[in-house]
Amino acid sequence: MELNGRWFIDSKSKRTILFKGVNLGGGSKLPNGIASHERDGYWVDYDRKVSFVGRPFPLNEADEHLQRLVNLGFNLLRFIVTWEAVEHEGPGVYDEAYLEYMVKLLKKCQEYGLRVYIDPHQDSWSRHCGGSGHPGWTLPLVGLNPLYFPQTNAAIVHNLYPDPANFPKMIWNTNYQKLAAATLFTLFFAGKTYAPKCIVNGIHVQDYLQQHYYRCFQKVAQTIHDNGLENTCVIGYDTMNEPGHGYLSVPDITQLNQDDTDFKMGLMPTAFEGMLLGSGVPTKVENWEFKWNGPKKSGTVLVDPAGAVAWLSESELNDANQLFGWKRDVGWSSGCIWALHQVWDKSTHQVLQPYYFATEPNSNTETNYIHHWIDHVQTYATSLRSVHWDAILFVQPPILAAPPKLPASLKRIVYSPHWYDGLTLVKKKWCSYNVDFINLNRGKYGTGPLRFLRALRLGEKAIRQCFVDQLHTMQTEGLENIGQYPCILGEIGIPYDMENSTSSSSSSFWNWVSSFFVNVSSTAYISEPDSSQNKAMDASINALEKNLLNYSLWNYTPDNNEEWGDLWNGEDLSIWQTPIKKALSTSTTTASSSSITVAAIEMDKTESAEGKQVLISNQANGRNILSLHRPHTMLTSGTPLKIDFVSPTKNTCASFEYVLRHDSGCEGPTEIYVPTCHFPCPPSVEITTGRWEINAINDSYSILLWWIDEEVSKTKNIRNEYYYHSPLPRIYTQCQDDPIHGTSDEPSSLSATNQIILSEPTKNPSYHHQRNVKNCSDNNTLDLNRRRHRHHHPYQKPSATTTSQESTHLDPLFGPVSTSSTLSSTYQAPINTNLLLQDYEIFDEFDHFIHSPTRFLSSPPPSPSLSPSDEDDDLDFGDFPLFP
Repeated sequence: MELNGRWFIDSKSKRTILFKGVNLGGGSKLPNGIASHERDGYWVDYDRKVSFVGRPFPLNEADEHLQRLVNLGFNLLRFIVTWEAVEHEGPGVYDEAYLEYMVKLLKKCQEYGLRVYIDPHQDSWSRHCGGSGHPGWTLPLVGLNPLYFPQTNAAIVHNLYPDPANFPKMIWNTNYQKLAAATLFTLFFAGKTYAPKCIVNGIHVQDYLQQHYYRCFQKVAQTIHDNGLENTCVIGYDTMNEPGHGYLSVPDITQLNQDDTDFKMGLMPTAFEGMLLGSGVPTKVENWEFKWNGPKKSGTVLVDPAGAVAWLSESELNDANQLFGWKRDVGWSSGCIWALHQVWDKSTHQVLQPYYFATEPNSNTETNYIHHWIDHVQTYATSLRSVHWDAILFVQPPILAAPPKLPASLKRIVYSPHWYDGLTLVKKKWCSYNVDFINLNRGKYGTGPLRFLRALRLGEKAIRQCFVDQLHTMQTEGLENIGQYPCILGEIGIPYDMENSTSSSSSSFWNWVSSFFVNVSSTAYISEPDSSQNKAMDASINALEKNLLNYSLWNYTPDNNEEWGDLWNGEDLSIWQTPIKKALSTSTTTASSSSITVAAIEMDKTESAEGKQVLISNQANGRNILSLHRPHTMLTSGTPLKIDFVSPTKNTCASFEYVLRHDSGCEGPTEIYVPTCHFPCPPSVEITTGRWEINAINDSYSILLWWIDEEVSKTKNIRNEYYYHSPLPRIYTQCQDDPIHGTSDEPSSLSATNQIILSEPTKNPSYHHQRNVKNCSDNNTLDLNRRRHRHHHPYQKPSATTTSQESTHLDPLFGPVSTSSTLSSTYQAPINTNLLLQDYEIFDEFDHFIHSPTRFLSSPPPSPSLSPSDEDDDLDFGDFPLFP
């Protein structure tokens, strides 16, 4: 693998690689048999005897899962390996059975042509701090007792939550700021500076933790090297996933972060309040709620630990020391580390050094977390490259922060930030509004509360562009600060357990107000284009494609289920879920707000298309949303310039456009993954230069190969388009002699931008005689040909105005359907945005609303059920500080 500026380059053919990846997988965060909502088995013998063998799935299921991912067009895996999975039994004790399992699974990935980069995953330090990643023995090492974290609010842990089914949405993320995780991250990155008394076995605890961390992943790299997987499968390693700041750069431990975009939810103790609670001192703590325009304080709560303490007693500490072979320095006693270093006084409960973490004690300079993080990254890279000398380092700075400038000595790096649509992730619904958070956070909209209104986006079109803009900002920051290296979104995804889109009969008063501006969607099955999940996923991947970004979706969890989602902290982001086998009546059933999702469906062959629906099989995907199936250019014989995919809706057919600048130095054609659900084999293809060939690999996808004539491409950009339906006449003709292979009849007067078009195929009498096409059998081809109308227009009945010939047959997926033989032309239909007003009109309406709210309040609701409500469905007046 070569890196050339912002592009990944195949070292043999010199073609550009665009990675469409997925995280494998969410289940790898958890050991066998201990989901995050289960108490049994949690923190038994320091969790030394857990096992991650078989996570994310058993080896005997590997072929099924990996083939499924290949069928979806993925060519890259972000492969999760946690420190706990390798070194859970104790310091320096490696789980050889897990490493053997890891190697066998990676060899399977290699068989399927999947490239891999290893992700040393963690969230808020460990499972015991309410996240995942690092081994349990690291907590008693620093003197913490996770069994009493709930009472002391040292961490919110799903396993210990009294009502796990109602675990608050995304609250686990606040654990980064609480005592347990904040202490451990501070010690890991800068313990020698801020906790110099913490000496164990003759070295500082910072060095002890870091050395074991580096050796652990060096062991992983060595195992991969010894088994011939280096570069052939594993191309590199991510830095620590979403690292925490700890207390570093906290200006005042008696105050919360004053940034009103900082994530706050639930009980939010200050650093000092967290220290008091951890030592069993009853303390008043602020409670916060998450609103569209940032977190809002809702009050204060007295938290009484009732005698519980988050630190091990002296006897408990001695037991841990004896078991793990630790000898502490005499100056490191049990209890709160920060009281030991005189940050606060345990007898008076008074703060002594409120600005302790704001400056470097040795130099009196302002504390800079990034300096400590860069030191860690450099040492980590050196450790890995002592084994895998040319490993690509996927550099992931702290989440959502602008990347820092890195030392010039760091080479072969890739910028790998994470991004999620935070509003959808936290509220778990696809709203008709959103906020340009990244650019808001970077100061684009000025200061003061009005900046939230400036960053507000209303309507589908504006929201989609908002996503594009945010990723463009992140990509640009990477090029400016990290350097001229590729960028890959290490994580991006959607929550599948969204609440339904709200119908116009909602009781929320704001839904009545917002009806002046946008359509409000009715409930929709997940497999329909109007479903919230489909809209959210399409908007996210569209933003990636518009910016020509590589990405790895979060995530693939094979054992995701309808009740507990990804089995971790209430999250439900897996692109896969085994569907429930039960009949559903389309006339009476509505979608649920739980994680139950409806897959692609098979019609009961005894009834019509509008009749009874049943899930197709246990191999079907309960998360089979339309926008996940999209063409993807795997290899480009040149430089990608543009990707534009329009996911099908009830009124718009799918289309795909690809623009490249050809490079004659590349060997081999441009290779494009084409999902047959949208583009059945054989497709109708038009090109304006070169030649093409389509290879049907299986029922799920084909690979389109496109060769470009060197003498033509030297002066022309090439635009590769896939379109379905359009009323305009064709401009260019296609050779109709062979539906599987084609050449161009390009006129000499064409402009510099040329086209290749894939569209609905005609009925070609000679088609069934094309038996020389590899992997495209007669039966498979005939089936795809017959099904093409439903694949092209899966959400409406065939219309006589769009077909020239129709016949009815029994489709094995969709029941009785009509097939069309009409060729499409080259018009691109617009995206269905549901926007009733232009952007300037919307803001005019908002302006009127702000200055004269009675204009709206004096109008009667459109129905008796629409009356003011305190429910916070989407927005209400309390969300807007500007409104009376």
